[in-house]
Amino acid sequence: MAQELIQLQPGTQVERWKIEKKLGEGGFGAVYKVSDSTGQYALKVEGVNEQIQVLKMEVFVLTELGKRGGRHFCKIHDKGRYGTFNYVVMTLVGKSLQDLRKEGPGQHMSLGTAIGCGIQALEGLEDLHAIGYLHRDVKPGNYTIGRIGLDELRKIYVLDFGMARKFTNEQGIIRKPRAAAGFRGTVRYAPISCHLQRELCRKDDVESWLYMLVELTTGNLPWKNIQDMHQVGEYKKRCHNTAINELFVGCPYEYRELMTHIDNLKYYDAPDYQYCYRTIRRALTSNGVKELPYDWENKM
Repeated sequence: MAQELIQLQPGTQVERWKIEKKLGEGGFGAVYKVSDSTGQYALKVEGVNEQIQVLKMEVFVLTELGKRGGRHFCKIHDKGRYGTFNYVVMTLVGKSLQDLRKEGPGQHMSLGTAIGCGIQALEGLEDLHAIGYLHRDVKPGNYTIGRIGLDELRKIYVLDFGMARKFTNEQGIIRKPRAAAGFRGTVRYAPISCHLQRELCRKDDVESWLYMLVELTTGNLPWKNIQDMHQVGEYKKRCHNTAINELFVGCPYEYRELMTHIDNLKYYDAPDYQYCYRTIRRALTSNGVKELPYDWENKM
């Protein structure tokens, strides 16, 4: 049973952090824009009595990534407990790729921008996999751009590790798959394994990433209007077999090569990230487009 969400009013102080406004809320709790003498940040809160402590996972994963020099992640500036909630203060980021996609003509990005976002989004997953974690909810709503300055406007951040799972043991060995795993993630972008309730692995994050890449590129996924989870799973299977053209209509040919690579991977295999970057960069050349400037740069 979910606890009551912690609601903080603008002007409230949480230690040295002044609440400016609420940015949103999820199953875990709420996110606020806060400030102190050094600038503006995001503060996430979660009740101390929540059954599943999502923030703890978030803090742990981001701390590990910070130690390893992760390229696409928020920095943690403070964390603690205040009254009835735990909180973490991190980098304040900009708009999500979901919002930026919808702002584009035809609700999609230009090809160069979609590919640039795709490369950075996959780099984030590569770094996450390198510390032994799967994301398990890869989607455009969980990636954002930075806020201020050209470098930040061109940087993609990976967010939300509430569904992340460690796939290696303490010795760094990949854990054996569980016989059955419940559905995790978001139906539209979920990998086929998720529909089959199989244990997820690295290739599944990359499969979700490819669906996201298609949507950023064309504004569409062929199953987007189907509500039934089982039917969506069946549609995805067809797209990997006989209906490949339905998925990749309006996409560079290279996206099909990415799918072939992903489909050939098994549970214990590491995706060949370098092959993926090379293949997707080739799509820039073969379509005569440039990655930069990104679509939103001239609007900011």
